[in-house]
Amino acid sequence: MIRVLYATDLHGREEHYESVLEAAVKEKVNAIIIGGDIAPRASKANLDFAVKFQRDFIEKFIIKKFKEFKSKNKDIDILMMMGNDDFMANMDALEKAEKEGILKIIHNKLNKVGDKFIIGYSFVSPMPFLLKDWEKVDFKGDKQITEPKYDVRTAPKEKGTIEEDLNKLKKMADAKKTIYVIHAPPYNTELDITSLGEHVGSKAVRKFIEKEQPLMTLHGHIHESAGKEGIGKTIAINPGNEHLVIIDLDKLKVEKVIEIK
Repeated sequence: MIRVLYATDLHGREEHYESVLEAAVKEKVNAIIIGGDIAPRASKANLDFAVKFQRDFIEKFIIKKFKEFKSKNKDIDILMMMGNDDFMANMDALEKAEKEGILKIIHNKLNKVGDKFIIGYSFVSPMPFLLKDWEKVDFKGDKQITEPKYDVRTAPKEKGTIEEDLNKLKKMADAKKTIYVIHAPPYNTELDITSLGEHVGSKAVRKFIEKEQPLMTLHGHIHESAGKEGIGKTIAINPGNEHLVIIDLDKLKVEKVIEIK
């Protein structure tokens, strides 16, 4: 039996990371998957300070904590990616940790847990926030919500759309044999509803799931919209930011939902 723990949107809460690692050991999982928004926000700060604030947390807490964890739990892989609240300028810190064997980055990469392929994707569709490192439009011709002149970026803007990116990712492995970890939830589902009752997920992600029917998709981004939904034969899951899920990859079934404390 291959089991994974999936959590997302931890946003730099140390106690939540501790809960994730403790649950991974207790539940005897084969891998931990973290689906984006890994670092804390630096409110009311200039950009240079905010980037360094996140880098310090990534290097001095996440990577240090994961290194300690791996020294005692060599058989539990840690797969993770950034989300729209994380500064792309700090990716090199994760890349260094990956080279050291501490974790595996899944954004735009093919990994494997047991006999299942895992592919991650960090970008989200247009949102009313100024940080645009991990934002793209769904389709050609779409517009972003904010004015481009106010964009905040810590890395050069990537070309392309979410639709185009997902079409590239599906060439890495047969989608029907793959679990996709996509930070943005699919549009117009139980997984993308804000506290105001609005659906704000990605239409391109919804279209991709409907067409390609992957084994399973794991999401985050919308904290208050935890749940799971069937889209055709695909099970899509968003645990929200207050819970983690234990998933049986052989049966493609959520075994347990655990509150993060």
